[in-house]
Amino acid sequence: MSLHEHRFAGTAPRVLRQLCEALLSEGWAASLQTGHGRMLRWSLRGTRFRALGRRGAFDRYRLQEGSIEVYDSSGWRPADTGDVLAAVADPSPAMEILRADLARTEHLSDLNAQQIPPMTERRRLTVSALETALHEGHPYHPCFKARSGFSDADHLAYGPEAGRTFRLAGVLFHHTLVQQSLPDKDFWPQELGTAEWDRITALADQQDAPLQDFRLLPLHPWQAARLQDDPLFQDWCRTGRAVQIGPVGDPYRATQSVRTLMNADTPQRAHVKTAMAMRNTSSLRTFIPATVAIAPAISRWLADVLAGDPLFATRYRLTLLPEYAGIIAGRGTALDGHLAAIWRQSPESLGLAGDRMMPFNGLALTEPDGTPLIAPWIDRHGLDPWLDQLIEVAVLPVWHLMVAHGIGLEAHGQNLILQHDNGWPAGLIARDFHDGVEYVDALLSRPGLCPDLAQIDPIYADAPLDDYHKLSAPDGLRELVMDTLFVFNLADLSDLLQRRYGLAETAFWRRVRARLDRYAAEHGLEARQAALAPFAPKIHAESLITRKIDPGRPLYRHLITNALAPAKDC
Repeated sequence: MSLHEHRFAGTAPRVLRQLCEALLSEGWAASLQTGHGRMLRWSLRGTRFRALGRRGAFDRYRLQEGSIEVYDSSGWRPADTGDVLAAVADPSPAMEILRADLARTEHLSDLNAQQIPPMTERRRLTVSALETALHEGHPYHPCFKARSGFSDADHLAYGPEAGRTFRLAGVLFHHTLVQQSLPDKDFWPQELGTAEWDRITALADQQDAPLQDFRLLPLHPWQAARLQDDPLFQDWCRTGRAVQIGPVGDPYRATQSVRTLMNADTPQRAHVKTAMAMRNTSSLRTFIPATVAIAPAISRWLADVLAGDPLFATRYRLTLLPEYAGIIAGRGTALDGHLAAIWRQSPESLGLAGDRMMPFNGLALTEPDGTPLIAPWIDRHGLDPWLDQLIEVAVLPVWHLMVAHGIGLEAHGQNLILQHDNGWPAGLIARDFHDGVEYVDALLSRPGLCPDLAQIDPIYADAPLDDYHKLSAPDGLRELVMDTLFVFNLADLSDLLQRRYGLAETAFWRRVRARLDRYAAEHGLEARQAALAPFAPKIHAESLITRKIDPGRPLYRHLITNALAPAKDC
């Protein structure tokens, strides 16, 4: 079998499917219609396509892989990504980037299939093992494994799928280049161990970069290698403002997000989120510079809010994995956001058994034989009781934080972990807050707890609303929460339950709606919930593929049908 045939048989149909699904969901198609049976027909600038499929919850289109066809002079034939790209827009730099990212996604996914044995019975793994075993990537975005700039060797060395270990690259930056928020003066000895910190201290003195004047910043080794060709970084090295000291600390492995790393020797130790000038899906995986040093303050604020509301410890159990340290170098320079790291508590540090935690995106995945990961859980507990408990455990904590306290979490599948007892949902664990928390001043339950971020970073003093964490209106808060928790998260589970268990998506979302209405009534929060307008017939969702095709737009959002809008009666 040729490489082309292998690719087409493997990943190419999925990439094509997700590309078409995203285009249909975001309104790029004209004359979209349903024909006989489940046949969908649409056109892109006059080019006609068809496929088996349906429109699912929140206008997420679901196409049957391998069924997508295009009409040309010879009639209907199987389509490929080239047909779709030629039809959707004229050639442009953005379209070339999209084309390259789609091709790279296919290639790296196929490389996984060739080099890494598939793992079965993933549901039995610990949460750390699942971070490498849940290899599917984004279920909506067609560039789910683009990893721009990764060679094949980089992919195998630094991608989560192969599970290889590596150490961070230590760089000492002159203190005038660094902004940092560390918990205390013993941060580094505690983080690296006394012996390693003593070694680094001695090495800094030998390199004429004493730690009284320099600050350590460990970089992802892939990022450090790229900096060897960067003129600004090399200028800092020549002038003694940056000193490279080689590998430091323990070995790490990549998690699902690639740039967030887990300690390979001691899983209870911190995860480190690193900056990488690598494009995956639609984003360059560097940092928004102003969000690094304020990360610990955001985590402390959330912890204070939760501590002040006993419902988070009883009915709506929500556990945080706080970010407790952040370091960034090169603020205001061409490398702003490219030299940074954030330390956060690991799931294993909570003292829970590793096999009682699952990254939330695993709930909608299947094993290589097609069996849902959650199949034994549903068999054991029953679909209806299990789903009711999941809504209680996974939806209500995030919803309560938004409705009762005016704070929204970016609650997508990789940012949440489900705590469970043999598959029975028991609690929700949340992570990644520095740029994934938003709030509306007027809705805060305890505004006095909200940190003054301008005291940490002056950029917040005059920052316009909606630029960072503070929003101008409640609909922005609702959009963040519903987009991440419902549209691009639980909608994948509702699709799985319809396909595999015959539970109609409409019934799934009626059940969610009914529980949200009961929640508001139980706590006298009807007015606050209504202020967020979560049940409007149409709501906005983020336009992920549009961002790739037309990066010059001021906003990336499209209207969708709200699956929570219909009558709440089940």
